[in-house]
Amino acid sequence: MRRILHHLRRNRTYSHHERWGVFAAMLILTVAVTAGSYLMFGRPAISAASVSVESVNIERDAIPADGQTTTRAIIKLSDEETGEPAAGVWTGLIVANPDLRSPGFTYNGWYSLEPGRAFYQTNENGEVVFQLASTIAGSIEYQIFAANPETKNDNKYQELATSFWITFN
Repeated sequence: MRRILHHLRRNRTYSHHERWGVFAAMLILTVAVTAGSYLMFGRPAISAASVSVESVNIERDAIPADGQTTTRAIIKLSDEETGEPAAGVWTGLIVANPDLRSPGFTYNGWYSLEPGRAFYQTNENGEVVFQLASTIAGSIEYQIFAANPETKNDNKYQELATSFWITFN
């Protein structure tokens, strides 16, 4: 213990090999902690900041506004840095015009066909499927958002700068 405390004392002159020894010990400790973290927790999840919309495929872009008829929107997300599919990203939609939000298909301001649920995770191909319906007629713009449930509310949601339109008659 005395040998370790000797390195922590101030106003001590160190020989050349002692300084490099401390530096090497700290480097080994840093590498061990980093490797251990990677082995225990794996690759970090993709953050919303590095995700972009690769494509939006809409089954039908004009349907009746009866609340029963639905159309599918398949949204594919990819990692901007690697170009690989962004798997496991929470994705949600919001109707841009609040006047066109159907009360039965809204959850805390977000589009939701299922009661109490607005966000869905992308699969291993980076795809998420939304069933879209409305009881209000009009041309509705859906904006795509990514969410990170681990962050605070002010940084939780990020607009992915992509939207699409569905016409409800």
